[in-house]
Amino acid sequence: MRLTLYYISATLIILFYASCNSHRSSKHNEKDIIAELDGEVIYANEINTIIKQELYDELCRIHKIKKKALEQLINVKLLQKEANKKQMSYLEYIDDYTNAQIEQCGIDSLLKRYRLESITEFRGKSIYSVAIDSPTGKATRSFHLKGAIVNNLLDSLKRNKKITKYLYPPKSPRVDLDNLHTYYRGNLKSEVSVIIISDFDCESCINAHSLYNSIYEEYKDKVKFGYIHYSAMPTFAEIASDAANKQNRFWEFQDSLYAYRGYIDSTAVFKIAHNMSMDINKFQNDIANDDGKKAIENTINQLVLLGVYATPTLIINGRLIVDSNSKEEICHLIDEELSK
Repeated sequence: MRLTLYYISATLIILFYASCNSHRSSKHNEKDIIAELDGEVIYANEINTIIKQELYDELCRIHKIKKKALEQLINVKLLQKEANKKQMSYLEYIDDYTNAQIEQCGIDSLLKRYRLESITEFRGKSIYSVAIDSPTGKATRSFHLKGAIVNNLLDSLKRNKKITKYLYPPKSPRVDLDNLHTYYRGNLKSEVSVIIISDFDCESCINAHSLYNSIYEEYKDKVKFGYIHYSAMPTFAEIASDAANKQNRFWEFQDSLYAYRGYIDSTAVFKIAHNMSMDINKFQNDIANDDGKKAIENTINQLVLLGVYATPTLIINGRLIVDSNSKEEICHLIDEELSK
C-alpha cells in the first residue's frame, strides 16, 4: 500500500512539474531553458552550438559500441540457430563443435590451419608475441584455438545468410564548404552533394578510391560530386592535378594518380600527362604558376579550422563522415538526402 501511494504521489509531482514547465516553455517560444541570468534566459541549443563537435564525437563513440554489440548479437543468434537443431544452448553448441573439430583434425593440424604458431598478448600499450609451445602459450592456446574455430564457423554461416544492418553513424555538425577549392562532376544542379576530401599519398585513400568511384557511377545522374585536396602541405601530385584541371582533365588524371602505386614525382606526373595527350607546355606552365598551389594551401588551412584532420573524409550535404569504407552506410545517407 505504501508503495502504491508513493508511486501515485511521485507521479502527481512529475505531472505537476511537467505542467509548470510546459507553461514556462510556452512563454519562451517553447524552447528548452537551462538557465536564467537576471531574467535573461539561456537555451539548451546555445550550449549545443558550443559543444557540437564534442557531442558528435561522443555519438560516434556510442555508435562504435553499438556496432560492436550488434555484431556480437548477430553472432550469438547465428550460433543459437545451429544449436537449436541439436536442442542445445549456443555455449553448449560451441563446446560440442570445437571438440568435434579437434577430434576430427587434431590440435597440431588445427594450430597450423589457423596459423597459431604464436599468440599475441597485450599488457598496457605493449604487445608481446608468445610461442604456442611455451608454458604460457600452452596454458591459453585452447582458448585461442577455440576462438579461431568459432570465427571460421561464423564466417561459413554468414555466407549462407542474408544479413541487413540498419545501424547507421550519427550525423555530424554541418561543415561550411564555401570558398574551398573543389573540383566537381556529376549532376551539378543537384541539391545533394558528396564531397571527398582525400590525399594521393594516403594508403587508406588509395584503397577507398575504387569504392568512391563505384558510388559516383551509381549516383552521378542524381548527385553533385566534389573532390578536395588535403595533406600536410600542397604536394606535387596535387598541384599537377590542378594543372590538369585547367585542361578539363582532372578526373582522369586523379584516377591515374591513384592507380600509380609508386612514389609520385615529376617523372610519373609527366608520363601520365603524355599518356593522356595533354598540352605539355601548358601543363608545365600551370604547374609553375603559384595560383593552384596557393588555392590548395588555403583550402588545407581552412579544413584544419573546420576540424578535418583525417583522410579520406566524406561530406554528404554538409555532414562530415570520417574514414567511412562502408558503401551501404554511404548510400543510405545519400538516399536519405535525396528523399527530402
